[in-house]
Amino acid sequence: MKLHHKLYLFFVAVVLVPLLVATIATAVMLKRAGTETYEARIQSAITASAALISEQNDSLAADLETAVDDDFTLALLDSDSSEGFQAFLQGFVVSNGFIGVIVTDGNGVVLAETGLTGGGGEPLMKASASLEGPWENGLDIVALRLFDEEALGRIFDNQGLQWALVDSDGVVTAGSLGQGAGIMGMPADPAADPGGEGMLTLDSFEAQVGEEELLAAVLALPEEATTSPVFLVSGISTSVTSAAADSAIWAGLATMAAVTILAAVLGWLLARTITRPLRELTETIAEGEEGEAVGDDEIGAITETFGSMQKSMRDYISELEESKTQLLLALSYTGEILGSTTDRNRLIKTTAEAARLATGASGVWVELFDTQHSVGHKPISTAVPYEYFGNDLGNQARRMALAVAEGRVPAGDMQVLKNGTEAVAYPLLHDRKVLGSLLAAFDEEHPPEESANRILGSLAAQAASAVENIYYGELQQHMAITDSMTGLYNFRYIYDFIDLELSKCQRYGRTMSVCIMDLDDFKSVNDNYGHQAGDELLKAVAAVLSEGVRGADMVARYGGEEFVIVLPETHKRDAMMIAEKLREGIARINLPDYADVSTTASIGVASYQEDAQDTPGLLGKADEALYKAKATGKNRSVSA
Repeated sequence: MKLHHKLYLFFVAVVLVPLLVATIATAVMLKRAGTETYEARIQSAITASAALISEQNDSLAADLETAVDDDFTLALLDSDSSEGFQAFLQGFVVSNGFIGVIVTDGNGVVLAETGLTGGGGEPLMKASASLEGPWENGLDIVALRLFDEEALGRIFDNQGLQWALVDSDGVVTAGSLGQGAGIMGMPADPAADPGGEGMLTLDSFEAQVGEEELLAAVLALPEEATTSPVFLVSGISTSVTSAAADSAIWAGLATMAAVTILAAVLGWLLARTITRPLRELTETIAEGEEGEAVGDDEIGAITETFGSMQKSMRDYISELEESKTQLLLALSYTGEILGSTTDRNRLIKTTAEAARLATGASGVWVELFDTQHSVGHKPISTAVPYEYFGNDLGNQARRMALAVAEGRVPAGDMQVLKNGTEAVAYPLLHDRKVLGSLLAAFDEEHPPEESANRILGSLAAQAASAVENIYYGELQQHMAITDSMTGLYNFRYIYDFIDLELSKCQRYGRTMSVCIMDLDDFKSVNDNYGHQAGDELLKAVAAVLSEGVRGADMVARYGGEEFVIVLPETHKRDAMMIAEKLREGIARINLPDYADVSTTASIGVASYQEDAQDTPGLLGKADEALYKAKATGKNRSVSA
């Protein structure tokens, strides 16, 4: 085989083959990561939707419990005819915002029903209450409401997902998949909502809706909360999930093809350039030492420089190998960065280590800024190695990273710091939002390579995408534990908070108190001024409670017009003082748009260990005290 053929094959083996392997590996990794990202989005959206449905069902149960009072019993007794009874039920449905009501006796026999009751197959939420009286075995009152499809749709639309409420036959009864459509491929035993907090773990499956294939997941809603079996299905078209991966693969293949053609041409030219004079020099070089001039003609002059040409070629190949190693390092760390999307500190440390190894920098500084959509998190930063920056150089690096993020210093421009260190920085950008900054420092022992800017820019983009995923997950989690109307924590969260505080009290011998507050005659506000006025009043009460407690205290909406206030390390006497202050603040509420609307509050107070030693007992004692406050005239605070 001729020499120029050997040189050409060597060039292909050293450059093109590793580049091809790296391109294929990256495409496969991106495709897998893309599918996992969509699965995470589906599970996150179903988790948030299940929490919303549970909150709405709790609200329905609270409204029914409030509505079924002594006045309700008297009204039933006064309805001495079936027409009067039916008219009363119709008025009861309208006044309480229900969609339908079913009345059954103690044996389950339907005595009366009105409104929409689910007979047409539509999905309905239900809540029931028992009523004792002169009727044999009592009466059961079942209140019905429609699912809030608009609120559910917003959750899935924000994720770019399709969704549906599905009956036991796999037929869509509501949602964006089209009412009446059939879903094929649903698992025989879907996961059920356990009624707890946190992210649900659901198995994905491939669903068929008409001619469209979906990557989907399904959750069975609690049967006690619906009129018939209802399943919550969410998914995204498999054409969408594969489009991004396919585009990445085709882009990689196109780049590989272009690089292959260019490398082939360069390799051929390089081989020809080297071997043409060598054919003339072969015998001459065989008679002398490498690099020595043999003869006084042009061939001799070429021979004289042959040694330096060989050295230059070795240096060029060494640089090529180093650049290839740096590129492979950066690609391998891409997967690590994408896998760190649940831990900020691990994410920025991995990004810093990847940037340092891939560019040969002396030190790397990564900083995440506080952003509007970050739920309660402060800015964080890291340096690798930490001791390289120190106080002075660290402050300079922070100021330069901020200047690049704000656009005062162009990204990728090499800047000289006070001690002569060169530094270059890139912002962590996602959808035009600046999430942080990546800075690499180089000194005389570690000068910057030509590929440094390209690698740093790529790592900054990958890190920004991972940070955005963290922020979005936190936002979804925050929505799952808060009341959408008032912004307070919901009862599921506050229950666990009481458990945690009680464990501290038991371990360290501390005390705590719990207040349960109920707005007096709140139903009259809804009846006389409308539910919008009632909603505004609830928001104003939430604001008074939040502003009237300490930073360590916790306020939550119990359901309906009831609220819970947890007061750690607070004796009953102090808790009563706080309750009185809150009660007085509520009585002073003045709504700008509803000048005639006002309210008062009754509050029950209970303390650990004086009244109870566990969460159910503590809440029960506070609830008993609340009923005493109601029974003794309302608008007062009573302790257990």
